[in-house]
Amino acid sequence: MTTRSQIRALILATSILTVSAQDSRVSTSAPVRDYAVSFFSDEGYPRVRVVGATADLSDTARVRLTGMELILYSGLADRTVETSLEAPIAILEPEPELVSGPDAVKVVRPDIELEGYDWSYDHQEQRIQIRRQARVVFKTPLQGLLK
Repeated sequence: MTTRSQIRALILATSILTVSAQDSRVSTSAPVRDYAVSFFSDEGYPRVRVVGATADLSDTARVRLTGMELILYSGLADRTVETSLEAPIAILEPEPELVSGPDAVKVVRPDIELEGYDWSYDHQEQRIQIRRQARVVFKTPLQGLLK
């Protein structure tokens, strides 16, 4: 492809994106590589970040991600990571703020690690469910647990 052809293709792509920009949702029939979306607190600090190696945006109500990592921050100036979820396959539903997957998930917090299969995370309720082969590792002492 010549430089002139590349410029024409870039102008065409920019024109298409400009027309699509009038709708707040972005969709494409081809998977998007290196997908990332972030949400911030009212003060402008990171609150949530979702990253995927690829994202299928053909249905913006149910975005299919591969190599997904969801990071929950404190939302404060310290930008502390509170929780991270990693999964090879995930379905992101932006409107009800749900993320789920049929395969493995790993959840890491400073005090606990969870692993398992067939999972869902409800951001509104701050709740994760692992339906199969759940494994929990506590990183803090559980005093009086067996009394």
